[in-house]
Amino acid sequence: MSSKATQSVDGKSLTQEDLVRFSTGNYNLDLTKEAWERVTSSRKIVQNILDSGEVAYGINTGFGLFSKVVIDADKLEILQDNLIRSHSAGVGPPLTRARTRMLLALRINVLSKGHSGISVESLKRVVAAFNADCISVVPSQGTVGASGDLAPLSHLALGLMGEGPMWDPITGEIGQASEIMKNAKCTPIKLKAKEGLAMINGTQMIASLGSEACARAENATICADIAVAMSLEALKGTAKAYHPRIHAARPHVGQNLVASRLRKLLQPGTPSEIYKNHRYTGKVQDAYTLRCAPQVHGIAHDTIQFVKSLLSVELNSATDNPMVFAGEIGDEWLELTENPPSGSNATSSSSSSASTASDSSTAGAGAGVAATPVHVPIESIQDLKNAKDEIIRLRSLLGANANKHNTSGGGKAEGGGRQWSTHKTAEDLAYQGGGGFVISGGNFHGEYPAKALDYLAIGVSELASISERRIERLCNPQLSELPAFLVQDGGLCSGFMIAHCTAASLVSENKVLVHPASCDSLSTSGAKEDHVSMGGFAARKALNVVENVEHVLAIEILCACQAIEFFRPLKTTPALEAVHALVRKQVKPWDTDRHMSPSIDACVQLIRSGEMAKVVAPFLNQEEQYTTNSGSNNKRAASSDNSNDSKKQRKT
Repeated sequence: MSSKATQSVDGKSLTQEDLVRFSTGNYNLDLTKEAWERVTSSRKIVQNILDSGEVAYGINTGFGLFSKVVIDADKLEILQDNLIRSHSAGVGPPLTRARTRMLLALRINVLSKGHSGISVESLKRVVAAFNADCISVVPSQGTVGASGDLAPLSHLALGLMGEGPMWDPITGEIGQASEIMKNAKCTPIKLKAKEGLAMINGTQMIASLGSEACARAENATICADIAVAMSLEALKGTAKAYHPRIHAARPHVGQNLVASRLRKLLQPGTPSEIYKNHRYTGKVQDAYTLRCAPQVHGIAHDTIQFVKSLLSVELNSATDNPMVFAGEIGDEWLELTENPPSGSNATSSSSSSASTASDSSTAGAGAGVAATPVHVPIESIQDLKNAKDEIIRLRSLLGANANKHNTSGGGKAEGGGRQWSTHKTAEDLAYQGGGGFVISGGNFHGEYPAKALDYLAIGVSELASISERRIERLCNPQLSELPAFLVQDGGLCSGFMIAHCTAASLVSENKVLVHPASCDSLSTSGAKEDHVSMGGFAARKALNVVENVEHVLAIEILCACQAIEFFRPLKTTPALEAVHALVRKQVKPWDTDRHMSPSIDACVQLIRSGEMAKVVAPFLNQEEQYTTNSGSNNKRAASSDNSNDSKKQRKT
């Protein structure tokens, strides 16, 4: 019996925090009752369209440039398999198991919205594979972010079909999906009409990687505030620049948030022993990297909140194409009738449709039969019942004649005559019938998350840039009045000399990585997909930027902790002493040179895991939380800061 907790998804309420938790493999998934009902209704609409003989993109046609080619009913399952196999064309190192779990969990959440047309049977098999930790191997490169993340999601689906590589849930090694699913007693999915597109059309790789980047960036920004507070103490600075009146006069949410945090970490009303020992004697103003931290760190905080709010929408959005909706269309201009509303630009479409219908009737209907547009829905006919029967007969006859002469959508008919076309017409934007309608659109385009993640990379990278300058101040004896590179016996020992170089190299690397991926677009799929988002790369490099920021901040915090050792037995504030003690549990002070990288990695883990943010949490109260109304939040923060801190601040 599984000991994992079960969480239900509904396509409406998944959070970034939920998704990151799902990456651990410690959760089973299910759908809510309402979500299963939506999936059932959606599939019924697709099946009704198939049963009626309608032709609908993505259901019984080819894809992309081949979207006008109608596929025979007996080949629809082959079509789905071919779609997944051909689109599994990704390259590069695979996503980690944790990231692929997020990818699969997010796809399940999107399918639970009931707009994709997948069957309950197939979706239950997908959920069962997630719960058994049967996770496909997904290459990290290959998506252009429209039509969604086709290549990575195809690899995800390929493994669930029992083909290609898959992570073994027991050993963590890569093996064959067929064997791994058999051993886990999971049944591979057998895709039916529409289900191939249902599995791969969407922005889930962009959004899942972006969610991880955003979550890690949140921890990093809190730790950046900790780092500047510790560096200020070690550099014998003052907290006067964080006075609430200064920041209330420029009421950006993030700026005021950071200033408030720094006051709570530094407690200027009851200054530390280190501050009391130097009293800021002989100084007027600190360097910008200390004095302007609220202004610089603040925009990073605000950027993350913006990206997080956008991603929360994306995580719960239907990004399929075509999309399936239950009920009536409800928009007159989309109603599929022979007579579009007056003033509508559908006139030309109607004319084109009529021409197509006439050609079709000539080719296959036979003499004495009235021409009826092929795509007029049966439900809209108000004549006698035998008229419906006759239309169904005609459609069957037309389809048989078309398939006889045309299986590829091109070329000449037998005898050199004009070929009957099985291609779509202008009316093929939407299909009514069977209790709902199917309509083509562009929700798969990844521009929203792509732009947001480019913005995230730019905003967060500045935390490393300003941190590296503080590292320089800590290591440079002319600026810090501390031993060079924070170690005794300089010359014999090099201390943090090259750790600073590492920080500088990562900052320089970020300068390249923050160039927006979403500024680029290349036409693909025979110019059918002529504008793309490049969101997959935006997400991957946002993660790279955040990782570099984590390392730079870790180096600064190690430098600041080492600098504080030179003030002993004097102590800093209780909050910063708690951080110092946490670091010292993992990293001992430097009395002489030693292997530096393991210490950096240990401090990075404290940042990434959230432990460092957690240790200062008791010193930060609820006023530090964001609200949806930034103006009222500013007023409350300023009012609270004024009443609680201003008198104490003047004493400083």
